[in-house]
Amino acid sequence: MPDQPLYRQVQDQLIGDILRGRTPVGSRLPSLRRLAEDLGVSRITVEAAYEALEAQGLIEARARSGTFVTRHGGHVPEPPESSQGRALPWEARLARSANPAREGMLDQVFRASGAGEAISFAWGAGDPRLFPVDAFRRIIGRILRHAGGDALGPGYTQGDPSLRASFASYLRKLDFPASQDSIMVTSGSQQAIDLVVGALVRPGDRVAVEDPTWPGALGALEAAGADIVGVPLDEHGMRLDVLQEALERGGVRLIYTVPTFHNPTGTVMPASRRRELVALAQRHGVPILEDDALREVRFGSPLPPPLAALDPSGNVLAVGGFSKSVLPAARLGYLLAPPKLLQWAVARKRSMDLFCSPLIQRAMSVYMDSGEAVRYWKRISRIYAQRQRAMDEALAHHFPRTARWRRAPGGPVMWVRLPEGVSARVLFAEAARAGVTFAPGEAFFVQPADQPYLRLNFAALGEQQIARGIAKLGALARAATKKETVK
Repeated sequence: MPDQPLYRQVQDQLIGDILRGRTPVGSRLPSLRRLAEDLGVSRITVEAAYEALEAQGLIEARARSGTFVTRHGGHVPEPPESSQGRALPWEARLARSANPAREGMLDQVFRASGAGEAISFAWGAGDPRLFPVDAFRRIIGRILRHAGGDALGPGYTQGDPSLRASFASYLRKLDFPASQDSIMVTSGSQQAIDLVVGALVRPGDRVAVEDPTWPGALGALEAAGADIVGVPLDEHGMRLDVLQEALERGGVRLIYTVPTFHNPTGTVMPASRRRELVALAQRHGVPILEDDALREVRFGSPLPPPLAALDPSGNVLAVGGFSKSVLPAARLGYLLAPPKLLQWAVARKRSMDLFCSPLIQRAMSVYMDSGEAVRYWKRISRIYAQRQRAMDEALAHHFPRTARWRRAPGGPVMWVRLPEGVSARVLFAEAARAGVTFAPGEAFFVQPADQPYLRLNFAALGEQQIARGIAKLGALARAATKKETVK
């Protein structure tokens, strides 16, 4: 079925070939790379299909020989009913989920990005080779020596007091109106977004977001049944004239925005527009959810104050995290909110996952209080700025002249507009076959479609990898441009 995972589709096709005698017992199957190229899927997709067939006893991988259809003492089993698309009786009652088109695209991106030696521009995080592994190893070892089992026991749902104090101290330096009691520790900024949406959004409520925006926020809003109002951006961020029209029509219950190093465009909203946005939301009595998850990686320019600093009334709810700027696996974020909402969010988190890891929370607190976090952010900002320049130069050299992009003053990604008529979907499939992946623009829009944009991560790759990957992408984009011109 079209909505099945790709590996299941490949698996069922191979089973069908065995049943019909097209691939008789004893036949050698194509290599992972060969079949992936023939089918136009990633190598990891074929590998997952082969593993499923081997588990059923239909095929066998032999060292240095290949993969073969095995001899079976009897009938080859039919594919299981679930793989033939027959729904279970209760599946019709499943709660509404995120947009299936977007989820399908993201699933393809993640699978392709994990395939073999692929050069992946898809992720939104930094370079694992630069993560502060040694620092956390020392800190965690010290905590375990002194605290023992206490560091491994249950924790506070609102968050470890030491980490909340560390977060508050850090955020106050950035002009956030933060105190230990006004902060909740969450499993990354994504959980903080989910909690705010769960508290404030009901099915049918209108929510204004930048269009494009972070897919995690779109997924949370779609799952809540929100009527999402996409507000276009210009070079300064969310267009307030369009937002004002939406607010005047009524029914908007929440405004979600990423004003600093916007994901995916990298835009930074200037201070004057931030003040206008805060004032506009206050006039209409609509809260703002400010997502500040990318602030720590910046390339020299001073940043405007956060929205939360411009609103003493508490109408701005702030979320952020350190998955992208420190350790993705730590999954530590924060929610800064008024007491009533915070109380609701703590109760909701208690029913979701009880608490974040006390050990990792204590380690992050020590890491931030020691000053090592700030030193680390300065170091990776220098490195990522160099990689951004390398990508900018590679794009200028290899991409069609009519492609467009801008160097953002921070963050890990570049937002590229393809020439007119070039399909990002087709380019994604061709690039995956060539061993390069990226995040297609459609994943970031309220209404997924074949948008002419690519989000390219420069932070996670070395400069030579960036040059090789952009050269391959550029050749494919130029070829597509020529085809469009011929038409």
